[in-house]
Amino acid sequence: MLLYEFLLQKGLEKRRVQEKFFQIVLSVMDEGGIKIVQAPTGTGKTYGYLIPIIERGQKAIISTGTKLLQEQLRRDIEVLRSYSEYLLGSQVNYLVIKGRSNYLCLDRYYAEKHQIPQIDTAMENGWDGDFEFVNVDQEIKEKLCVDEDYCTPNYRNLCRYKNECYYWGRLKKLERSADILVVNHALLTLKDFEDTQERILVIDEAHELDRYITNSLTSGISLYTLRVEIMGKIREFLPSADADLETFFIENFEKLFKHDKDQIAIERVKQYAEDFQKRIVDPLESLYSRIKEEVRYRIASFLEDRLFVSLSLKDYLLRTNLITQEEFISIKSTYDELSQEEQDFLRKLKSYELLTKKIIRLKEFLKAMREENQELGFIVSRSWSKKLGTYNYKLECFPVFPAGFVDFDGYKGVIITSATADPEDLKKTLGIVGEYYELEHTLPYYQVHFLVYKVDPKDEDWKDCLFRAYKYLRTLYDKVLILLTNKDHKAFFEREEGLAFQGEENLSKLVEELRAGKIKALVGLDSLWFGVDVKGEKGILMSKLPFESPEDPITFHRIRFLKSIGENPFEYQKRKALIKFRQGIGRLMRSKEDRGTIVLCDRRIFKFKEFLVAVKELGIQVKTVK
Repeated sequence: MLLYEFLLQKGLEKRRVQEKFFQIVLSVMDEGGIKIVQAPTGTGKTYGYLIPIIERGQKAIISTGTKLLQEQLRRDIEVLRSYSEYLLGSQVNYLVIKGRSNYLCLDRYYAEKHQIPQIDTAMENGWDGDFEFVNVDQEIKEKLCVDEDYCTPNYRNLCRYKNECYYWGRLKKLERSADILVVNHALLTLKDFEDTQERILVIDEAHELDRYITNSLTSGISLYTLRVEIMGKIREFLPSADADLETFFIENFEKLFKHDKDQIAIERVKQYAEDFQKRIVDPLESLYSRIKEEVRYRIASFLEDRLFVSLSLKDYLLRTNLITQEEFISIKSTYDELSQEEQDFLRKLKSYELLTKKIIRLKEFLKAMREENQELGFIVSRSWSKKLGTYNYKLECFPVFPAGFVDFDGYKGVIITSATADPEDLKKTLGIVGEYYELEHTLPYYQVHFLVYKVDPKDEDWKDCLFRAYKYLRTLYDKVLILLTNKDHKAFFEREEGLAFQGEENLSKLVEELRAGKIKALVGLDSLWFGVDVKGEKGILMSKLPFESPEDPITFHRIRFLKSIGENPFEYQKRKALIKFRQGIGRLMRSKEDRGTIVLCDRRIFKFKEFLVAVKELGIQVKTVK
């Protein structure tokens, strides 16, 4: 490959495993199918799929876990497209796409009585509508984003901002001309891409694909939705309307929030269904029925006062189901575009349409509560809301195993890759079956010291052992990652100087401070096990083997479901923990120049041999400390 040979001359390291990756990607382009590739750290997997895609001029969709990783991919594509244009004379058009809720809806924004200075300034400076690049509260984003309930196809065709729309008017047009689309895993469930039969799909960082997809499929009801989004719309029609919407959550769930836990899995939700209907669904549906009659009356009055209306309004009215076929036929229309008066009237109808969708979703959720489907998991949570002046309670449900929600049949071919890609896990959680390739590791793991403190996490002296291990690593290294499995364990290190804790600031900023020596240690949970890249000499402290807590909502419901079908859930838990453990080891070796020490405070590694094998297969010698 010309591009690859040129990069070798420019100093790219020649790697046999990367060349194997090239061949797998080329075979997918030629033959199709699904290929699962375990590509350890050091493979160069990003270039491993980008170089063949760009050199062949193959259209592709590349999906990764987070927006941060999307931006990293953007930088790699920028480098390769520059060389490609120089060598091959071909332009590579690419586009980074996020979910529609990340973009500003102009129609919703200009309907606001007061504009927001940060957004106005951004719009004046060529902003692309992405909320990530303006500093506004989350509640404002939710209120003003492109929303599928608000932006229905019926309304979209009439929207006065449809050509300027950041998402539908600009981004989707750019998508059609892009050779490479860079998306995140949550977007895969939307199936909202065009010409997929011409594209190969690359799923990178696939080790937590099922979690991302499960989170994207989570739906439900919140006190914020009830008070602000539903009651707010109701009061546009019935200003004095009121309903007690908080009591249901307080009386049924407040007692469950103990020991600083603000997220709880609900094993049986059917017992709450009757109270949910009586306190929430029935009062809101009663108000909605009154509004429906009011809206029908307003439509009749509006039409009576006019000899003619636009064809656009007439078609819109039919699709709202607020007029009969006979009434539709009787409406006289002579022009296409909406008048200003019709646009103002349409906005009132839009509020009703949005309210209708919210009420329908409410009734569908009640139905799901009553059915108590074993394949659905329920969760209740709370978080403080400044706007509400109280806790925002949420009651949500999600598919326990989201198999079938991502359809790969429409793509030219599929590559699924990660440093710890596990075909059994992909099959169990997502129903994905493909040809599996396991590439060999290339980094000098023999330079890694692996110490196991022979203590059980249940022992009384485990905490002291953990702290001693931290002090030991700090005597050796100026950079230490502390990988925890329980957020409560952060308290063990709160009095230590030179530490930073995940969540205090943006994670990428904290990682940069660790690299620069501004902090000496970084403490955290999931994101530190999976997504941190710190080169050089360092220490890694693993508090214990990373089994997910049985109280974690997804884990809780998967254990429950597996028991219900007669399977041993511990095999699932162990497989997930092993993936995370291997990812944690990978935090130490990011290049051939890296080296350091890993300390694990958990003697159970000798009981669950899979973890010990994973270490020794890398060529790492394991030593024990009493």
